[in-house]
Amino acid sequence: MQNTDLKNKLAKIYELVKRGSTAGEQAAAKNQLDKLIEKYNLQGIDLENLNVNEYRFKYKTELDVWLLGRIVLVFTDGKAWDNAVKDVWKVREVELHLTYLDWVTIETAYQYFKKHMAEQWKIVCAGEIRRKRKASTRKKRLQELKEPFFSRYVVASKLYKDGELKPVTYSDMTDKEYKDRLLMEDIEGGSYKRQVTNGLYLEV
Repeated sequence: MQNTDLKNKLAKIYELVKRGSTAGEQAAAKNQLDKLIEKYNLQGIDLENLNVNEYRFKYKTELDVWLLGRIVLVFTDGKAWDNAVKDVWKVREVELHLTYLDWVTIETAYQYFKKHMAEQWKIVCAGEIRRKRKASTRKKRLQELKEPFFSRYVVASKLYKDGELKPVTYSDMTDKEYKDRLLMEDIEGGSYKRQVTNGLYLEV
């Protein structure tokens, strides 16, 4: 068996060990994986990174980058974000090291939420910014609105993990912060369900 074929087979079986649809499927995959490792004397092989490649995600705004990080955290174990590289070759892209299955999951979720979030920003915040006469004032207002908008969008879209949400204390807000918070109440969250299954089967 060629090295590439062996690598691909090990990666596929290892994905089944982690993501098999039943405990029996996972156990069978683990048994076959152990046999292959013993047969080819591969003790100590880095199974976690066998099927990891570089993938790049384009972005337009800082909100897109925040969104991508949030999706990586929610739809995977989040570790890929720790080593993310932004603005590769001075292009507005974020480079992540992912398995193919994680890339498919993140790419599809990112494209959906990026478009939906941009629509919500246009509906909720764009008019508020346009009302400012000076460019400097519009820029300042843009910066003021980004964080409360994104925070509300994350909650509305359920892009968080258990235990992440914290209660909001309105008494600690300034009048301006409170008004901005009220402005964000009209944000509609995205409704997205993971479309990808592992699509893997154990070869016998």
